[in-house]
Amino acid sequence: MARHGSEIPTGYAQKALLIGALLLCVATALSLALAGFCAASCAESDGLVDADYARASGGSSYAVLEVGSLRLLKGSNTDARLPMASTTKAMTALVVIENTPDLDAVVTVPDIAAGVEGSSIYLRKGEHLTVRELLYGLMLRSGNDAAVALAVNTSGSVEAFAEKMNEKARSLGLENTNFVNPHGLSAKNHYTSAYDLAVIAATALRYPVFREIVSTKYITVESRDGGETRYFANKNKILYNYEGATGVKTGYTTEAGRCLIASSVRNGMEVVAVALNYYDYFALCSSLMDYAHENYVLETVLDKDAVYAEAKVKKNLKIKSAELHVKENFTYPVKKDGSEKLRVETEAVSEITAPHTKDTPVGEVKIFMDNRLLFVEKLYTIYDIERKGLFF
Repeated sequence: MARHGSEIPTGYAQKALLIGALLLCVATALSLALAGFCAASCAESDGLVDADYARASGGSSYAVLEVGSLRLLKGSNTDARLPMASTTKAMTALVVIENTPDLDAVVTVPDIAAGVEGSSIYLRKGEHLTVRELLYGLMLRSGNDAAVALAVNTSGSVEAFAEKMNEKARSLGLENTNFVNPHGLSAKNHYTSAYDLAVIAATALRYPVFREIVSTKYITVESRDGGETRYFANKNKILYNYEGATGVKTGYTTEAGRCLIASSVRNGMEVVAVALNYYDYFALCSSLMDYAHENYVLETVLDKDAVYAEAKVKKNLKIKSAELHVKENFTYPVKKDGSEKLRVETEAVSEITAPHTKDTPVGEVKIFMDNRLLFVEKLYTIYDIERKGLFF
């Protein structure tokens, strides 16, 4: 009997149905596995997809603050303790600068600094560079070998230098930071938070030499030992692509993911943005700094030339009263829309008895925002007041 091509023997039909069912199961399993992989591998924040999230330590965070007041203007997960890779080097540079009287002193590269893994400026044992040159290699090219050379030169060992880093962190009141090394290579108990790291960078930016180094795009370092000239180009793309950029440092390890400290100045206000474990960290930090510059303005709250109170003077026949001033100007970022109002309250003595020194506080000024105390500054006379009278 002739069979048409559309007819299939019963045995073959059963086998075909079985094979089809198996293929459907396999396809479903692959689809579920792929969905799970994407969910584990990708984390989204502010529209930025972080492809390193799963490989890194399991968290991301960001923060942007104003440099002078350290006011947090925007952030997410700002106190989470996370590894920070080479952004560690902001604290390394700060500690070196604060503990080195002469940055042009020549350093002999120790054996331990030669051949450190990761990013490098290819130091050789026994060669000579200045502290300043090593700082450029540290911050522009992220030299792990430069970090070790600086640590040993400053404190005698990497361990002793790490302790200095932690002492500095404690002095800044940072509760979510601990350092184990000066370069940021992955290590147990080596971590910071987005807010803490922003404070570290803001503190370092108060030093002109740090500011000069981290804002430098290119520099040439000549060898003192007959070696090759080194050419350092800054890895921080913020310097090339963001208006008003002033620094600071990139970082990456498999554990930490992509990390960045960025800073910029516009209209007299400088901000620092930090991103920990974000794939497109340049875009994120740029958007954070845009937000700060577009929504906040610096307001002068205290003026050292202003008179905040007057006090009568006793036991000086020539000086009847003294003007009371603060010693430093104080500015604070407030929202441009006028929704934030600052209030100043003054408390001072009504009279001063001579002799009196200008460094002795005689009152204080308190700054409030929405009934929340922001800052207290002492009041002083602007000169010493001697005792002068008919009988004394």
